Amino acid sequence: MTFAISDTKANRLFWLGRYAERAYLSIHFLRRYFDMYLDGNPVDFSTYAKNLGPKVDSELSFKDFARIYIFDKNNKSSIASCLTGANDNAIMLREVITSESLSYIQMSICHLERELNRTDGRLPQLQSITDNLLAFFGSIEERLYNDKVIALVRYGRFIESLDMHMRFEYSFSAVREVFESLLRWTEIENSVIDSCSLSKFDVLLNEANYELNDSTYRRQLLSTVNSIVVL
Repeated sequence: MTFAISDTKANRLFWLGRYAERAYLSIHFLRRYFDMYLDGNPVDFSTYAKNLGPKVDSELSFKDFARIYIFDKNNKSSIASCLTGANDNAIMLREVITSESLSYIQMSICHLERELNRTDGRLPQLQSITDNLLAFFGSIEERLYNDKVIALVRYGRFIESLDMHMRFEYSFSAVREVFESLLRWTEIENSVIDSCSLSKFDVLLNEANYELNDSTYRRQLLSTVNSIVVL
């Protein structure tokens, strides 16, 4: 079932998907840093900061690092900021995505606020947020019957996933797998897809040339992937 949807709502659906995916993947990437910290190994905070911004001193304590990249709403790369962005869009889309789906985002925010208010100095517990975000994604897929709505949220997730995986220098196969999923969805809804950017990214994402340490190539990939969806 499909029906016309306004440009404003289409944009909100896309960014709802991007913000939620960014929060989900940020927790996934941070787990590596948590594990290193708990094992007593040196943690390279500067690399994480370089990938997402803003840059920080590599000598930053884990507590300060968590404050900036988990709880600081003024940092656009923090989990708190991503969840706030997802929630702002979800509230405006309540009648489209249903209140049940919205509730998973709001429960994630409530959990993060509880973690911020803890005073015992323990590492923040983020698994509940991961669980809520997975439930949110599942709710979108299960409860909505509009292919265009689902596709717009999916596009946000795919583009964010491609962007984040390349920033953190994942393998060619991992990035290509996400891109292939995006390609399959363009067969369902292609009105917001820039075919030139899609084709260019397909050509750039070549295993023989895949080298993310090449700053020029990396910039081309990131610039092109963020031009695929036009809203």
